[in-house]
Amino acid sequence: MDNKTTLKKKLLGSALALLATSALAAAPAPATTGEQLQYIQCGKLLDVVKKKTLSNQNILVRNGVIEAMGAEVKAPVNAEQIDLSNQVCMPGLMDMHTHIFIDSTKSNLDAQGIMNSSADQTLMGLRNLQSLLNQGFTTIRIPGDLEKAYASISLKNAINRGEFDGPRMLVAPHALSPTGGHGDANSFAADSHLPIAINIVDGVDDIRRTLRTEFKYGADWIKIMATGGVMSQHDDPNIAAYSEEEFRVFAEEAHRHNKKITAHAHGDAGIRAAVEAGFDSIEHGTLMEKSTAKLMAKKGTYYVPTLYVLDWILEMGQKGGITANNLEKAKMVAKKHADSVAMAYKYGVKMALGSDPIFPMDQAIREFDAMAKRIPDNWYVLQMGTINSAEMLGLKDTIGSLEVGKQADIVATAKNPIDEMKNIESVSFVMKGGKVVRAN
Repeated sequence: MDNKTTLKKKLLGSALALLATSALAAAPAPATTGEQLQYIQCGKLLDVVKKKTLSNQNILVRNGVIEAMGAEVKAPVNAEQIDLSNQVCMPGLMDMHTHIFIDSTKSNLDAQGIMNSSADQTLMGLRNLQSLLNQGFTTIRIPGDLEKAYASISLKNAINRGEFDGPRMLVAPHALSPTGGHGDANSFAADSHLPIAINIVDGVDDIRRTLRTEFKYGADWIKIMATGGVMSQHDDPNIAAYSEEEFRVFAEEAHRHNKKITAHAHGDAGIRAAVEAGFDSIEHGTLMEKSTAKLMAKKGTYYVPTLYVLDWILEMGQKGGITANNLEKAKMVAKKHADSVAMAYKYGVKMALGSDPIFPMDQAIREFDAMAKRIPDNWYVLQMGTINSAEMLGLKDTIGSLEVGKQADIVATAKNPIDEMKNIESVSFVMKGGKVVRAN
């Protein structure tokens, strides 16, 4: 064999070795001991960032994080294979206004505040959290709830430790109310002397002390009652519940602790006062004026409309299921609510999805279709319950969309909600952080 032939063989061998090495480098690495590796085949995949429906997409998940995505991604050795090839995959859903300790079908809210112990509320809360997760909500925010201690924080911590299945949680433990406001026990007699709640806050010194106590016990958010409500007694949705100085101190103290703050607000006076004070989001925003919507868009204040709850209240009212006083307030705010949502959408207010479940928890998923009936953009409605919510929480780098490097929060349905939003109510698969919690 001459030298030229030998040289050619050596060069050919080196080239083949290089190609083999490149192929190995491009192929997904097999799972090693102690690792969790999953290969998911999606018939369709909803890209909520680009508003695109992609076909025949594969997702590789390593230890709960998306490692690779695309039609060309192959299944590595030892990976658990999950076949969703006849399903529509989307990011884990998010509910930014959920209450896990309320069931207004059993009694009025004031009565529930004294009838149930913290232990009773915790058990109900865990059951409701598992219902939310089963519906596809992998992340939720609790903007104040009907519980006298800090059970929501305990449940969040237990879920984070892996002791129970439940959504990822960000919590404002209590809804802080002025005396006589939405959150005070206004339906009880003045001489009843019942120790109803720990959430009555009046004056700037009391505000600072209360917020520091909330943070001491683990609050992620602060929630205040900036106006009266609908399912409460003797408070007015049209009146700003706090003074300008009090609103300012609420926002100032929350942000000084690097936390966020939101306001329940129906009437425009309370909405505008909270926006001007620098609140991060507004809940309901039912009677919003155009100038306030424009201000929210300018300041980047998020809006969580909560539409389905009013649909439910009106339906219950027709059946005689709520008081005449509450029904009249519901009728009054319902006429304007849809207009406020359409106006906010028109002026570019950032919106996130929240259900406000004072109704049975298994109906929370209906908020998507309720929003779609008011906003003619199914992609935007889905963004509200995914990437927009993640942005509001400050978590858009880790959740909210299906992208490499983000948590593997994946939900699947048989039919595409972009075609018809009601399809989202038929969830067949739920994964949170790589853990399959529903597969039927």
